[in-house]
Amino acid sequence: MARGFLMRGRNAELLVAAAMTIQLLLCPFTKVEESFNLQATHDLLLLGVRDIQHFDHLEFPGVVPRTFLGSLFISCLARPLVWTLQAVGTDKLLLQYAARWTLGALTAAALVFFSDGVGQRFGRDASRFLLLICACQFHLIFYMSRTLPNTYALWQRCVFLFTLTTVVFRGDTVLLFAPLLLNMLLSRRVSFFQLVWWGISSGVVSLALTVAVDSYFWQRWLWPEGEVLWFNTVQNKSSEWGVSPPLWYFTSALPRSLLATALLLPLGLSTLLPTLLNSRSWRQVTWAVKSAPLVDWSVLSLVWPVFVYLALFSLLPHKELRFIFNAIPLLNMVSAVTHIKHTTDSLSLLLSLPPSYSKDEAVTTPEQLAEFDFVLTAKDPTSLESEFQFVAGFDAFTGVGLVDKRVALKTQKLIFLMRNRETTPRQTT
Repeated sequence: MARGFLMRGRNAELLVAAAMTIQLLLCPFTKVEESFNLQATHDLLLLGVRDIQHFDHLEFPGVVPRTFLGSLFISCLARPLVWTLQAVGTDKLLLQYAARWTLGALTAAALVFFSDGVGQRFGRDASRFLLLICACQFHLIFYMSRTLPNTYALWQRCVFLFTLTTVVFRGDTVLLFAPLLLNMLLSRRVSFFQLVWWGISSGVVSLALTVAVDSYFWQRWLWPEGEVLWFNTVQNKSSEWGVSPPLWYFTSALPRSLLATALLLPLGLSTLLPTLLNSRSWRQVTWAVKSAPLVDWSVLSLVWPVFVYLALFSLLPHKELRFIFNAIPLLNMVSAVTHIKHTTDSLSLLLSLPPSYSKDEAVTTPEQLAEFDFVLTAKDPTSLESEFQFVAGFDAFTGVGLVDKRVALKTQKLIFLMRNRETTPRQTT
């Protein structure tokens, strides 16, 4: 009953927002990595943009400079709420709550936007289940409202946002940006020249924006993220804060962040494994081994850039969980797809999920299709004979060939109409 309630309407989104708010209220204080952005937001809210000489960063600049763009954006959005709190005479801690909740709400909205895209690709159930998974995990929800550069960093709009994120907030996002762009090129969603044009244009605009704004606040000409990249990559001084083994992200960080949902990743990436687990007879097992592909390319084509991103990040000696937050929603998407694939009684009991119909016909059993009176299928019709009766076969296009020196279309009976055996044929007069 609880799960049914959460899967209706926007209840899953409200659960994510509630979890983020509770985490914020339980832990309002900050770590050292958050101090610059939080202090910058504080100074912008209370001192404005003109009284720079009293800003904290000029006295305590930190190891490397950071951009003010994220804090400036958050302070603008939070200002009406802050004015209201100041009018009733509250202390500064509530102002901190207001600023961090504003950031958390923006991050949650970005996650909802991503989940809606997952819903368009894999169905609404996958979208809802993705949000439920995220709401049950600690790290992603906890860091939604934390003023980290990584949190600010959560076809044309995609290129622009990634370029802006890389140039302004986190230069190491390029390790995810590059594989994703390669994926877009390989899938022919964008041409190479369009990609270059939008990439260069976005890069120039982003660089000009961050240099203009941050040079004003730092009182010297600089590109903050450029200095960070120089410090971390060229000088390799980030390792002074500690190093971890090459596989640390895979053996420690991701298991702690994904929790039990990590066990669902192989099922989401495969078509054969869910089909075998769905099989209830030796005949179905045999058919699955012969017919179902090992890899689900509809899923792998979306997430392989994430694995490249994690592998490249693993080459850097200094590692932190917050560095790979960009990968967590995509990995949770794979786990959510498992929900619409796997419907055997045993795993349904384990996950407390009722059976559902998958859009992927390769992982759909005859028992699941039994609710329909008629089915058009590309499966071998004999695999459905337990529940359906063959009615007719239809020719489908298979290619182009030459027949008597003329171009001809090749067809083959690939689509079959099946009628549910419990359906009584309508009598005509």
